[in-house]
Amino acid sequence: MRKNRLLVVDDDRFSRIFCRQILEEEDSFEIEEAVDVDSALARIRRGGIDLVISDLVMPEKSGLDLVESLRLEYPELKVILITGHATIESAVKAMKLGALDYIRKPLNPAEFKVVVSRAIDQLRLTRENQELKNNLKLFDVSSRMTRIIEIEELYNVIFDLMLQEIGATRGFLYLVDQEQGESRILISEGFDQELNEDLDKQLFKAYGKTLSDLTEPHVPQRIRPVDVRYRSSSDAIRSVMFIPLRNKKDLVGMVVYFDTEREGAFDESALTTAAFLCNHACTALENALLYSQAKVLTITDDLTNVYNYRYLNNILDRELLRAQRLNSSMSVLFLDLDSFKKVNDRHGHLVGSKILIELAGILKEAVRKVDAVARYGGDEYIVVLTDTSADGAMIVAERIRQMIEDYTFLEQEKYSIKLTVSVGVAAYPEHAKSKVDLLHLADEAMYRGKYGKKNVVYMAVPGLAAKESSLHRALAQDSE
Repeated sequence: MRKNRLLVVDDDRFSRIFCRQILEEEDSFEIEEAVDVDSALARIRRGGIDLVISDLVMPEKSGLDLVESLRLEYPELKVILITGHATIESAVKAMKLGALDYIRKPLNPAEFKVVVSRAIDQLRLTRENQELKNNLKLFDVSSRMTRIIEIEELYNVIFDLMLQEIGATRGFLYLVDQEQGESRILISEGFDQELNEDLDKQLFKAYGKTLSDLTEPHVPQRIRPVDVRYRSSSDAIRSVMFIPLRNKKDLVGMVVYFDTEREGAFDESALTTAAFLCNHACTALENALLYSQAKVLTITDDLTNVYNYRYLNNILDRELLRAQRLNSSMSVLFLDLDSFKKVNDRHGHLVGSKILIELAGILKEAVRKVDAVARYGGDEYIVVLTDTSADGAMIVAERIRQMIEDYTFLEQEKYSIKLTVSVGVAAYPEHAKSKVDLLHLADEAMYRGKYGKKNVVYMAVPGLAAKESSLHRALAQDSE
């Protein structure tokens, strides 16, 4: 248990020694001394003092001056005044300024011990009350985390709440991709992220295995040379705190707070707060990631792991609204494997299913991350291209057609099956302005190829008579 550290302030050396001797009879105190108000304030500013015992009358600055200075700078730090010239007026003034108590000279050792012990008891109760208030506040903060199940929102809440409770001013949250061995900064505060895009990588390189194995908040004692860049200069990081974000045993990210002005900016109290919040943040992350995984299962096709038909409707609604709002374009590709029934008849449906999985992989590789690939059913796929005109969509469709023609399916399983695909293209606003019409036209264009020359890309032709497809009927029912 840490001993209480007391600072005795008196210009008279004999008085300081006498106070020390009385207080050192109690084994629960550590005693330091100061000869005047200025040296006392300098020592107090370095931290660690629990109680001040000061003479009232000193040259230049008095004990009342010390009390008044502490009231402004350190209102929680209490002072006991000692005087041989105390009057009711001086006592009242001292108490009004914030002095905890006062005692007269010559000191009675027993009385002095009682006054100091009473002050320490009050200090302990104040600390316990403050700790209780802080814990209640942290529980409230933590409950806010655990109520959030959307993962992106949770990352923002974790970062902001920790920033506030720890008292940091600069930092960032980065995510770790364990499979790719990469990281990226997701949220930042207090510095220009564009000038410091690799700050997470610099810190990871500097602190190495310490961060990989981190399971609780960590404040390094030895600061590594890492700089934060500004427009025309850079500052060295002088204090840093790392807070790991884990999903059970897996490291999914890290919160990093730093200070470029102060050494030791993150004390034991900040580390304790960070540890409490870290535990609850990791629990909230586990729940949010489970929800995210469950959510993915409801919108993806069980076989191919691309979007399913149900979610396709949401994608189309979203992209159409976006294109309308931004006065831009979006396109749809409708794809169907040529003569796929013959593959199933010859090799069986298990082989056919493996081909559909490989086909989904080709389609995802052929388009951007902002685009969407969905399986409608059977061997039919739909690709939604964001910010893409009809001409741009034709280029993408032709690239996909060529990739599939050149590809050998199930080559590693010694089947070496060659296939082709027919693709229909329709674009907003060139061909249609509704979800149903857009997909109907893409479907018609695909069927012109599938029942014509095959292995071809056709552009939609609005107004062209064609038998209404099953897709058209299904989407029409959904939109009613």
